[in-house]
Amino acid sequence: MPQWDRIGHYMWHIRGMDLERRPTPDRIFDAGHVHVGRFARPFATVNLDEAPARHLFDRLRGGRLGGVERAWRKMRLKQWHYASVATPRLFLGAVVFDAGYIGVGFAYVVDRKTGHAREWSKMVPLARGIEIAANSTDGTSRFHAKGFGEIEFGNDGATGRRRLRIRLAAKGDKPGLEVDLEMREEAGAVEPVIAVGEPEPGRWLYTHKAYGLPAGGTITSGDWTETTALGDALAGLDWNRGYRLTETYWNWAAAAGRDARGRTVGFTFTSHVPVIGTGHDAGHATDTANDSAMWLAGKVVDLSDLQFAYQPTDILLPWRISDRKGLVDLEFQPLGERVEDLDLKLIVSQFHQPYGTFRGTLRSPAGDVFAISDVFGVTEQHFARW
Repeated sequence: MPQWDRIGHYMWHIRGMDLERRPTPDRIFDAGHVHVGRFARPFATVNLDEAPARHLFDRLRGGRLGGVERAWRKMRLKQWHYASVATPRLFLGAVVFDAGYIGVGFAYVVDRKTGHAREWSKMVPLARGIEIAANSTDGTSRFHAKGFGEIEFGNDGATGRRRLRIRLAAKGDKPGLEVDLEMREEAGAVEPVIAVGEPEPGRWLYTHKAYGLPAGGTITSGDWTETTALGDALAGLDWNRGYRLTETYWNWAAAAGRDARGRTVGFTFTSHVPVIGTGHDAGHATDTANDSAMWLAGKVVDLSDLQFAYQPTDILLPWRISDRKGLVDLEFQPLGERVEDLDLKLIVSQFHQPYGTFRGTLRSPAGDVFAISDVFGVTEQHFARW
């Protein structure tokens, strides 16, 4: 786990991999090789399920018990489709998550003024009823469970249109949730982050992220209801597929909104700690799974070396997030948090996700300053064994 610094906060610094964007091959795994780095556009074929992943039974690959190896490799593959949408009144987050051993569908809505939240969550064994789109731009990701409802992400790479439809049942005093939202990720409007990392040999992670996407539609939960025109709401996308380390610890922060001049801003900051082979002595490491970036008026700025400072024993105190180049200087004030403490021995998830408002400055490499004061989003502290 990360070390305490002398003032009682967790602090670490992650040095990013080479951030030069490369031309994107058609297939992520091709001719026995997984392409690693940052790329100019999404992969059409995200076939990491075919890659020779390192795992408990990898020595059986190609032999008489190859079926056992293939089945276990499938269980080790983790993939999810997440989106968040900030409207003037509400904040929505939703995910379809296939962890192999289990699957999860969840959604939550926060009233931005009061900080009150409503959450719907369902876990299913062996990810039954879960479908993840074949790649990050086309097809459908869906979670369906009887008595719970359905979460569906529809994607059309040709037009950049993404659709989020949610129909979740009421339970007890908690009303249900109905969502029909459109998000736009048109080519050239908001540049995505496309990254393939290899945190250790034989473990690869693919991610497609974009924040500050124009969004609009309807969110309804009981007496909470809001309809926005396309562009009056702003969204974030996080699509992941890969073979993660058996134990993973990370911090994350993400949001989309507007600066004081009305320009769109968005960001996703990640620190993966610890990184294999680095130890804990100085908190410095090379993180080849780095996918941190910010979007300033739709233009992406790839980042590395993010610093999180917060008090883990009181996670609702303010957070500070910055980078060594002086491009990021933010304070996050939590209004509440989502918490998960799951211990199934084989699978462990110790999860804290505060939600609230960011304020501070984001700077472009050319020196343009984007001042923000009320951008709604989340931070996260997560330890997972999977």
